[in-house]
Amino acid sequence: NNINKNYELLLMFDVNQDDAETVSTVDKYKSVIEAKDGSIDRHEDWGVIKMAYMIDKNNKARYILLNFQSAPEVIDELTNLIKFNDSIIRHLFTVQSEKITQPSVMMQSKERTA
Repeated sequence: NNINKNYELLLMFDVNQDDAETVSTVDKYKSVIEAKDGSIDRHEDWGVIKMAYMIDKNNKARYILLNFQSAPEVIDELTNLIKFNDSIIRHLFTVQSEKITQPSVMMQSKERTA
C-alpha cells in the first residue's frame, strides 16, 4: 500500500537568513524524504527573486524547488517541519503526474541570462 507519489515543493525563504542555514534546512528536508524510501528527482536554487507583493515586510525571497517521490505521510512530516521554521515565508506542495528531472522554466531562463 506504500506507493510513492511524485511531489513538487516550492520553498520561499526569508532573505535575511544566513545562506548556510537555508542550505542545511533544505538538506534536512531531503534526508527526511530519503529516510522514508523517497528519492529526490530535482533540486533547484532559484536564488533571490522579487515577489509580486510584500509578505511579512519582505518584498524578496530565496526560492528553492524540490521534486521528489515519497509516500504521502512524508508530506505531513515535512509540513510540520516547515510550519515551525520561521525563516520559511511560504511553501507550496503540488502533486505531479510524473517524475520531473528536467530544468524548470525558471532555471532555463537563469541559464540564458548567466
